[in-house]
Amino acid sequence: MEWLTNLEQAKEESVKTKKIILLQFEMENCGGCKKLEATTYKEQKLVDEINEWFVLLKLDLIKDKGVRRSLGAYWTPAIYFLDSNGNSYYHFNGYLPANEFRAMLRLGIAETIMPRGKYDDIINIIDKDLVELTKTSFYPKLLAARETARYIKIKDNSKLKKTLKEIQSKHPESTEAKMYFWDE
Repeated sequence: MEWLTNLEQAKEESVKTKKIILLQFEMENCGGCKKLEATTYKEQKLVDEINEWFVLLKLDLIKDKGVRRSLGAYWTPAIYFLDSNGNSYYHFNGYLPANEFRAMLRLGIAETIMPRGKYDDIINIIDKDLVELTKTSFYPKLLAARETARYIKIKDNSKLKKTLKEIQSKHPESTEAKMYFWDE
Protein backbone atom coordinates (compact mmCIF):
# COMPACT_ATOMS: atom_id res chain seq x y z
CA MET A 1 0.00 0.00 0.00
CA GLU A 2 1.42 3.32 -1.05
CA TRP A 3 0.18 6.23 1.03
CA LEU A 4 0.31 9.81 -0.16
CA THR A 5 1.04 12.50 2.43
CA ASN A 6 -0.51 15.55 0.77
CA LEU A 7 -4.26 16.22 0.50
CA GLU A 8 -4.03 18.23 -2.71
CA GLN A 9 -2.06 15.45 -4.39
CA ALA A 10 -4.63 12.90 -3.16
CA LYS A 11 -7.49 15.01 -4.55
CA GLU A 12 -5.76 15.20 -7.94
CA GLU A 13 -5.22 11.43 -7.93
CA SER A 14 -8.87 10.92 -6.93
CA VAL A 15 -10.07 12.95 -9.91
CA LYS A 16 -7.71 11.09 -12.24
CA THR A 17 -8.57 7.58 -11.00
CA LYS A 18 -12.22 8.24 -10.01
CA LYS A 19 -11.50 6.63 -6.62
CA ILE A 20 -12.48 7.75 -3.15
CA ILE A 21 -9.73 9.00 -0.85
CA LEU A 22 -9.12 6.86 2.22
CA LEU A 23 -7.50 9.15 4.77
CA GLN A 24 -5.87 7.80 7.89
CA PHE A 25 -4.90 10.28 10.58
CA GLU A 26 -2.04 9.06 12.72
CA MET A 27 0.47 10.51 15.15
CA GLU A 28 3.68 9.53 16.86
CA ASN A 29 3.28 6.74 19.43
CA CYS A 30 -0.29 5.91 18.36
CA GLY A 31 -0.83 2.34 19.61
CA GLY A 32 -3.84 1.72 17.37
CA CYS A 33 -1.90 2.94 14.33
CA LYS A 34 0.95 0.56 15.12
CA LYS A 35 -1.49 -2.32 15.53
CA LEU A 36 -3.16 -1.49 12.18
CA GLU A 37 0.25 -1.70 10.51
CA ALA A 38 1.28 -4.88 12.36
CA THR A 39 -1.95 -6.85 11.92
CA THR A 40 -4.84 -5.39 9.93
CA TYR A 41 -2.80 -4.10 7.00
CA LYS A 42 -1.08 -7.50 6.71
CA GLU A 43 -4.29 -9.25 5.57
CA GLN A 44 -4.02 -9.64 1.79
CA LYS A 45 -7.75 -9.43 1.00
CA LEU A 46 -7.94 -6.13 2.84
CA VAL A 47 -4.86 -4.78 1.09
CA ASP A 48 -6.26 -5.82 -2.31
CA GLU A 49 -9.59 -4.08 -1.63
CA ILE A 50 -7.91 -0.93 -0.35
CA ASN A 51 -5.67 -0.75 -3.41
CA GLU A 52 -8.58 -1.41 -5.77
CA TRP A 53 -11.04 1.07 -4.28
CA PHE A 54 -9.05 3.97 -2.84
CA VAL A 55 -6.46 6.66 -3.18
CA LEU A 56 -4.52 6.33 0.09
CA LEU A 57 -3.63 9.33 2.21
CA LYS A 58 -1.93 9.40 5.61
CA LEU A 59 -1.73 12.62 7.56
CA ASP A 60 -0.33 13.46 10.98
CA LEU A 61 -3.06 14.61 13.36
CA ILE A 62 -0.75 17.15 14.99
CA LYS A 63 1.24 18.42 12.00
CA ASP A 64 -1.64 18.61 9.49
CA LYS A 65 -3.73 21.04 11.55
CA GLY A 66 -5.66 22.58 8.67
CA VAL A 67 -7.07 19.29 7.41
CA ARG A 68 -7.66 18.09 10.96
CA ARG A 69 -9.67 21.20 11.78
CA SER A 70 -11.67 21.13 8.56
CA LEU A 71 -12.75 17.53 9.24
CA GLY A 72 -13.09 17.83 13.00
CA ALA A 73 -10.56 15.04 13.57
CA TYR A 74 -9.42 14.47 17.14
CA TRP A 75 -8.32 10.81 17.45
CA THR A 76 -5.90 8.32 15.98
CA PRO A 77 -6.16 6.18 14.13
CA ALA A 78 -9.04 7.92 12.43
CA ILE A 79 -10.26 6.79 9.02
CA TYR A 80 -12.05 9.30 6.78
CA PHE A 81 -13.66 8.71 3.40
CA LEU A 82 -13.30 11.75 1.15
CA ASP A 83 -14.53 12.60 -2.30
CA SER A 84 -12.26 14.27 -4.84
CA ASN A 85 -13.12 17.68 -3.35
CA GLY A 86 -11.99 16.60 0.10
CA ASN A 87 -15.52 16.36 1.52
CA SER A 88 -16.04 13.69 4.18
CA TYR A 89 -19.18 11.56 4.23
CA TYR A 90 -18.16 8.96 6.80
CA HIS A 91 -15.41 8.39 9.33
CA PHE A 92 -14.41 5.91 11.99
CA ASN A 93 -12.17 6.44 15.01
CA GLY A 94 -10.01 3.64 16.35
CA TYR A 95 -8.33 0.36 15.55
CA LEU A 96 -10.20 -2.49 13.84
CA PRO A 97 -9.12 -6.05 12.99
CA ALA A 98 -9.07 -6.93 9.28
CA ASN A 99 -12.63 -8.23 8.71
CA GLU A 100 -14.18 -5.40 10.73
CA PHE A 101 -12.05 -2.98 8.71
CA ARG A 102 -13.19 -4.60 5.44
CA ALA A 103 -16.83 -4.20 6.50
CA MET A 104 -16.22 -0.59 7.54
CA LEU A 105 -14.64 0.13 4.14
CA ARG A 106 -17.82 -0.98 2.39
CA LEU A 107 -19.94 1.20 4.63
CA GLY A 108 -17.65 4.18 4.03
CA ILE A 109 -17.89 3.69 0.28
CA ALA A 110 -21.68 3.39 0.44
CA GLU A 111 -22.02 6.58 2.47
CA THR A 112 -19.68 8.46 0.13
CA ILE A 113 -21.17 7.43 -3.23
CA MET A 114 -24.87 7.09 -2.28
CA PRO A 115 -25.48 10.83 -2.85
CA ARG A 116 -23.97 10.46 -6.33
CA GLY A 117 -26.47 7.78 -7.32
CA LYS A 118 -23.98 4.94 -7.70
CA TYR A 119 -26.45 2.36 -6.39
CA ASP A 120 -25.23 -0.60 -8.46
CA ASP A 121 -21.65 0.05 -7.30
CA ILE A 122 -22.82 0.08 -3.67
CA ILE A 123 -24.73 -3.19 -4.07
CA ASN A 124 -21.78 -4.88 -5.81
CA ILE A 125 -19.17 -3.67 -3.33
CA ILE A 126 -21.24 -4.64 -0.29
CA ASP A 127 -22.03 -8.05 -1.78
CA LYS A 128 -18.36 -8.79 -2.50
CA ASP A 129 -17.35 -11.46 0.05
CA LEU A 130 -20.31 -10.47 2.26
CA VAL A 131 -20.55 -13.97 3.71
CA GLU A 132 -17.08 -13.45 5.22
CA LEU A 133 -18.34 -10.35 7.04
CA THR A 134 -21.49 -11.81 8.66
CA LYS A 135 -19.91 -11.89 12.12
CA THR A 136 -18.73 -8.28 12.02
CA SER A 137 -20.42 -5.55 14.02
CA PHE A 138 -21.04 -3.67 10.75
CA TYR A 139 -23.04 -6.49 9.13
CA PRO A 140 -26.55 -5.10 9.89
CA LYS A 141 -25.43 -1.67 8.64
CA LEU A 142 -24.14 -3.22 5.43
CA LEU A 143 -27.42 -5.02 4.80
CA ALA A 144 -29.42 -1.85 5.44
CA ALA A 145 -27.13 0.24 3.21
CA ARG A 146 -27.32 -2.29 0.37
CA GLU A 147 -31.11 -2.46 0.49
CA THR A 148 -31.43 1.31 0.82
CA ALA A 149 -29.40 1.66 -2.37
CA ARG A 150 -31.61 -0.92 -4.07
CA TYR A 151 -34.78 0.81 -2.83
CA ILE A 152 -33.67 4.24 -4.06
CA LYS A 153 -32.69 2.73 -7.42
CA ILE A 154 -35.82 0.69 -8.18
CA LYS A 155 -38.43 2.46 -5.97
CA ASP A 156 -39.61 -0.83 -4.49
CA ASN A 157 -39.28 -1.08 -0.71
CA SER A 158 -40.23 -4.76 -0.36
CA LYS A 159 -36.64 -6.03 -0.11
CA LEU A 160 -35.66 -3.27 2.31
CA LYS A 161 -38.64 -4.09 4.52
CA LYS A 162 -37.83 -7.81 4.42
CA THR A 163 -34.16 -7.19 5.23
CA LEU A 164 -34.99 -4.90 8.15
CA LYS A 165 -37.38 -7.55 9.51
CA GLU A 166 -34.58 -10.15 9.25
CA ILE A 167 -32.21 -7.79 11.03
CA GLN A 168 -34.80 -7.37 13.82
CA SER A 169 -34.84 -11.11 14.24
CA LYS A 170 -31.12 -11.87 13.95
CA HIS A 171 -29.57 -8.63 15.29
CA PRO A 172 -32.20 -7.24 17.68
CA GLU A 173 -29.81 -4.91 19.51
CA SER A 174 -28.52 -3.22 16.37
CA THR A 175 -29.59 0.28 15.41
CA GLU A 176 -30.83 -1.10 12.11
CA ALA A 177 -33.26 -3.41 13.96
CA LYS A 178 -34.97 -0.29 15.26
CA MET A 179 -35.23 1.40 11.85
CA TYR A 180 -38.38 -0.39 10.69
CA PHE A 181 -41.16 2.20 10.60
CA TRP A 182 -43.81 0.82 8.27
CA ASP A 183 -47.19 0.02 9.80
CA GLU A 184 -48.31 -3.44 8.83
